Amino acid sequence: MLLQINVTELGSFLKYGVTGLSAIAFILSYFLLFRESSRPKPRPEIIKTIRLFMWVTVILGVVSGVSSILKPNTSEDTIVVSKPKKTSPKKAVAHNSLTSSSDEYTIEIFYENPKKALAEDLADVLKDKTSYDVKVSALSSTKKSSLKITSCQIRHELQESKIAGKLKSIAENVLQDDGVEFKLKQITSSSPNYVSMFVCK
Repeated sequence: MLLQINVTELGSFLKYGVTGLSAIAFILSYFLLFRESSRPKPRPEIIKTIRLFMWVTVILGVVSGVSSILKPNTSEDTIVVSKPKKTSPKKAVAHNSLTSSSDEYTIEIFYENPKKALAEDLADVLKDKTSYDVKVSALSSTKKSSLKITSCQIRHELQESKIAGKLKSIAENVLQDDGVEFKLKQITSSSPNYVSMFVCK
């Protein structure tokens, strides 16, 4: 026999994908055509069918080759290396996103006439933005005198300094149109989980 076909070698063509498969089909078509032509009486209809199949494999191979050239990145042999994404920096926490601790705090807002409306507006914002128990109470002249309240302030203990600072930021942001500023006053008397705010004249 003039044509010897090594099946193992043909199988190695499959690593080239569709192009390799087209090559295998073309070689097998040629082998069939060779055998049919070697017969004492070749069958014209068989030869015609084999030739048609050969042309189909040729066209398939050409289309596959052109596709590989136009889109090289889609080849099975191409290794795509993706760049690691950079972690974006965390955004700063806004004043109105006051986080509550595991303890339940009571925030009591004392107001001096005619600051009741401002105190109530501030209380509404704190109730909406925090999970604290917010109360609004009138500031009597006796209490104001005994606590020596002379301006708007926030009274807190040492361990409540962080919460007091955030309350100050929220309060001044809410009442900025009224020009209200709060002073932080650290106290020594014990009143756990309790912060008082004073809205004065």
